[in-house]
Amino acid sequence: MSDKKERKLTKREQRRKEIFIEKCRSMEEEGYKTENLFFSILLVNILGLLVILPINFLFLAVYYLFNDYTPNDNTYSPYIGLIFIALMLLLIVVHELIHGITWGHFAAEGRKSIEFGVIWQALTPYCTCSSPLTKGEYIKGALMPTIVLGFIPGIIAAITGWVPLLILSQLMILAGAGDVLIVARLLLHRPKNAKVVYLDHPTECGLVAFVKNNE
Repeated sequence: MSDKKERKLTKREQRRKEIFIEKCRSMEEEGYKTENLFFSILLVNILGLLVILPINFLFLAVYYLFNDYTPNDNTYSPYIGLIFIALMLLLIVVHELIHGITWGHFAAEGRKSIEFGVIWQALTPYCTCSSPLTKGEYIKGALMPTIVLGFIPGIIAAITGWVPLLILSQLMILAGAGDVLIVARLLLHRPKNAKVVYLDHPTECGLVAFVKNNE
């Protein structure tokens, strides 16, 4: 994941990048053309919010459709802020684990294809898959954390009227902004009469498409 100024890669990231470059070269030798489908971190932060905020507002609207406009539980602990921070940190880790579990289920090499890391300059954790995936497989892995940690709790919050769960679901939906943006970009990638597989980029925010025209 890079902006105009290329960040310094860790040894593990450099190793993954070298493997990735070799994989791209191998696919090109088989007749595939490589197309980049990734964004800079800055662009993800801006466009991701534009894409995800309407979804946040939708869940808020559904909540208020079934519940009062004021919280129905006033018995909050003075430590609620610390509890939320701790819970958010935990769920960020769970978010990445869900990516890994889902992609690992589809990857040819299973869990061996999955690696985790953190871009400390941007305080951004990530999960990457080194095996090519179909469009549907990649989308499932990209969206699963937001569905499990954001959408489902948001629906439960609307049914139960529990405000803390609503807040948590809203935050986890926001945490999935980059994933939703990448999926939107992926859905717009529709080459005609071609065989396409997708490979997660080891250091950029997004993926590459290997496109091979059908003869």
